[in-house]
Amino acid sequence: MSDQPQPTPPVPPRPPIRRRASAFHAAQHTAWLRRRWARVGALVAVALIGAGVTSAAVVASGITSLPNAAAALERPLASDTLVYDRSGQMVLADLHPSGYQHYQLTLGAMGRYLPEATVAVEDANFWNEPGVDPLSIARAAWTDVRAGAAVQGGSTITQQLIKERVVGDDATFSRKLREAVLAVRVSAAYSKPEILAMYLNAISYGNTAYGAGAAARIYFRRDAAQLDLAQAALLAGLPQNPTVLNPLTHWDAAKQRQREVLNAMVRTGDITRTQADEAFAEDLSPPDHLFGPTTVDLAPGFASYVADQLAARVGKDAVRRGGLRVVTSLDWNLQQLAQRSVADTVRANRGRDVTDGALVAMDPRTGMVLALVGSAGPDVPGGQYDMAVGPPRNPGSSFKVFTYTAAIESRKYTMVTPITDAPLTVDPPGGQRYAPKNYDQRYHGVCQLQACLGNSLNVPAVEVELGTGVSAVVDQARRMGAPPFQDHNGRYTTDDAPSSFGPSLTLGGYGETPLQMATGVSVLASGGTLHEPEPILTVTGPDGGVVFQARDGGDRVLDAGTAYIVSQMLSDDANRAQIFGTGTPLTLPGRHVAAKTGTTDDFADGWTVGYTPSLATAVWMGNTDYHHMVQGSDGVYVAAPAWHAFMAGALDMLAKGDEWYPMPSGVDQRTVNGRPAYFLSGTSPATRAPALPSWAHLGGASGTVGVTDPGSRPGCRTWTYNGGSYWACDPGPSGLPGDPVG
Repeated sequence: MSDQPQPTPPVPPRPPIRRRASAFHAAQHTAWLRRRWARVGALVAVALIGAGVTSAAVVASGITSLPNAAAALERPLASDTLVYDRSGQMVLADLHPSGYQHYQLTLGAMGRYLPEATVAVEDANFWNEPGVDPLSIARAAWTDVRAGAAVQGGSTITQQLIKERVVGDDATFSRKLREAVLAVRVSAAYSKPEILAMYLNAISYGNTAYGAGAAARIYFRRDAAQLDLAQAALLAGLPQNPTVLNPLTHWDAAKQRQREVLNAMVRTGDITRTQADEAFAEDLSPPDHLFGPTTVDLAPGFASYVADQLAARVGKDAVRRGGLRVVTSLDWNLQQLAQRSVADTVRANRGRDVTDGALVAMDPRTGMVLALVGSAGPDVPGGQYDMAVGPPRNPGSSFKVFTYTAAIESRKYTMVTPITDAPLTVDPPGGQRYAPKNYDQRYHGVCQLQACLGNSLNVPAVEVELGTGVSAVVDQARRMGAPPFQDHNGRYTTDDAPSSFGPSLTLGGYGETPLQMATGVSVLASGGTLHEPEPILTVTGPDGGVVFQARDGGDRVLDAGTAYIVSQMLSDDANRAQIFGTGTPLTLPGRHVAAKTGTTDDFADGWTVGYTPSLATAVWMGNTDYHHMVQGSDGVYVAAPAWHAFMAGALDMLAKGDEWYPMPSGVDQRTVNGRPAYFLSGTSPATRAPALPSWAHLGGASGTVGVTDPGSRPGCRTWTYNGGSYWACDPGPSGLPGDPVG
């Protein structure tokens, strides 16, 4: 038996009211019998009036018309919306208002025992009466008259349905009369199975359960059709008084009521005495077999994201009505792997004071969100927050993928453009002085642009940003689906003017979310096409009709050649060797993969983002209360292991081998300093970095491109190559053209 609530076909909308009967109804209730009982019901009403129950004026003005009653009965109750994984089989979440669960079922989907038990204990003459039981009404009326108040009920199932859905439960004679007359009219307009289905779908069983479907799910973790006799008899007794008979708090009372139900079923001939005794002996006592209210929530961060997106897909009114069946893009196997990868990495980094993490994985070819982990778990500090979609956190150097993409696209830079890594001071007009520092607090002379990116050197990144234009970098990130957030005293916005962003942008000075970062790198992974993140494949309404279908498409926001060149830079492990070494978790043995880490200066956030043609993933690690991790907790240590574990496992699950991109048109390949290099057609390997703005000052003591000036720094070397002058101060190869070290 599945542990998940299964979708059941809702009751289809009825056409305008017409008098008709099902085959079953026709067999049980001839037209003559209907007319006879209708007259009896009318006589009962007259008798009640004559007895002084109410006045003719009240009757004339107070009885609701049949069409109005029918409209109330046929108006669907708000039902739970079920959220499934991409297979359409596993329920990830059950969305419903607080204190209310309901699943609309057909009578056939309720099984045999619960309908039989309900009729037996509540209205044994249900199948033969005209909506009211005259003798019961007479007895109740006589008791009420003698008491001078409404003290005794005589309601049939049809009357109870009218009370529940149409007239309310006001304890007055006039309400009872309206209820009785409408019950006769409704019984003539609907078949008995229809009335019983409407009733069993509407009544409260306590503990947030409205209707048989929710009661079966909440109390016994199964579909209503799977209830055995003992379970059905227990549930059938609850509507009489769900509070007093609550099996979670008043077990003995619930058990006694179950006995009454079973005895009633024996009297009606539905079961034998032996069956009743066996059912009563079955152990249903809590907590072993009776569990109480539950909410299915297997992927809470993703389910919350889907719930937020539903209104945009199908409209607020449809969401409010509920009863939707939502098939999402989430791959349950990948989701479990993602959750393990995040949780394991958080546990492994407890010594670094890391308490939480988040991960988002997308198919870059479609934008489908394949996995989304909002937290390392509900038991971690801040586990109630969905860090995958917000609040935004500073992405550190992972934001540099947008800076260097903008630089290549601008055609001012190539992947081998030499960039000076020297002291830099920025005094923007009207802004604060800014002096970026490298992660290792050192300067490294001159580096090729690809090595500046791979080694995540901060000073060259700011130089490239200023040479490209801060506004151009902002625009690049926005076009790639990762608009940076500005913090306005706790109010985050992404629509500020590009000119309002400062030079700290490239170092992660403004917020991003893992969902945005995954979207951004997915553009590079797709060769320049933005597929907006899509968590939903299809949505069907209560009637089974499709109300939303995801469309496959995208917008080209980046030249394919630019995306290819940036991917080549991010996938070359040699570009990271100077700072990170080789063979780090940023590589996947046997596979090409592009990756970039990010760490904030105060070690509050650690990131890793990366991709292949089939999978783009972003990982964040840190603490939801913003307290800092241990000094030195770089993204390569705290985030890259989770990224690596997920990417390697996910690509295996997806049966993806070593994939990479063919070189697109508009890109030229050349050999520079013994290594292959790629250029947008028309750009030159000898391209020099553009001049910095007048308010950005490189320290002269460290030299600039074309100036042979190692100063007094020991260990520095200079050389010329193809008419250009270079210097470097690290003992290892710089990667620059003509470096005598290599």
